[in-house]
Amino acid sequence: MNKESNLVSRIRAGETVIGSWFTVPHPMVAETLAQGGFDFLLLDGEHAPVPPDAVSNLLPSTELHGCPVIYRPRTNSVDLIRGALDAGVTGVMVPMIENAAQAKAALDATKYPPLGRRGIGPWRASNYYDNYLDYVATANERTCVVLQIESKAAVDAIDAIAALPGVDVLYVGPADMAGSMGLKPGERHAELTAAIRRVAEAAKKHGKAMGIDVTSLDFFAAYQEMGFTYFTYGIDTSYLMDGARAASQALRAHLKPKR
Repeated sequence: MNKESNLVSRIRAGETVIGSWFTVPHPMVAETLAQGGFDFLLLDGEHAPVPPDAVSNLLPSTELHGCPVIYRPRTNSVDLIRGALDAGVTGVMVPMIENAAQAKAALDATKYPPLGRRGIGPWRASNYYDNYLDYVATANERTCVVLQIESKAAVDAIDAIAALPGVDVLYVGPADMAGSMGLKPGERHAELTAAIRRVAEAAKKHGKAMGIDVTSLDFFAAYQEMGFTYFTYGIDTSYLMDGARAASQALRAHLKPKR
């Protein structure tokens, strides 16, 4: 079993997996991050300049080190989802899912018939059609589908969303969810915690994994207690910035004062 298939199997088995945000669309960054020890990279096309057309230039560098990539498109769009999957990503994380109809649309774009309506043309995913029949026959099972639950409306519809077959992970977006409730993002709120627990209960009921971004390790234990098993932590731009600051500060600490 390759690492891509193994990741999906682990997620569905309820094992804990960790990933890093990947936002700088350059092969050098891809290859460096792929060696960071994460179970997967979350390639962001929603809030970073990474359209599906850029994906095929990045994946060879992650594949060199066997690191699976989950892609987040800008919107719940057939074209954006299909483009990334055809390029060869392991799965997609679709933002701003607020009801069962939107969740079904994401699944339709991700799955081949009869489970969905994904158009058949996996140019790079099937090794330029050399493994075409095998890819098409196994893609529905080996493709990971993560849906972002990040609004009050999504929480209200969570049972119907979680009940859909084919959904692997319900990924909570606390900042947007807090905003939709009129709460200040980045702070603890009883109302927000209750909403997250409601999502966790629906995920458990319907056998879905729970995901969230860990913005502070202080929250990690509480997330695990709630049943979260799919985590993202850290981002490439911060690694670069933090490393640069640490290097300059370390060197300046050894500078001898002028006399």
